[in-house]
Amino acid sequence: MKEKKLIEMLQYRINRYKEMGNGSMCQNLNQQLQRLMAGKGVQ
Repeated sequence: MKEKKLIEMLQYRINRYKEMGNGSMCQNLNQQLQRLMAGKGVQ
């Protein structure tokens, strides 16, 4: 359950930074999300 909340929070932040035009922060958050999903086996 905690991981699901973290994934949702990261996805929200990625979308917010994308809307603001902050590409580098968006890329960093995408990396974190990919690592988290890879570690959990989520697709």
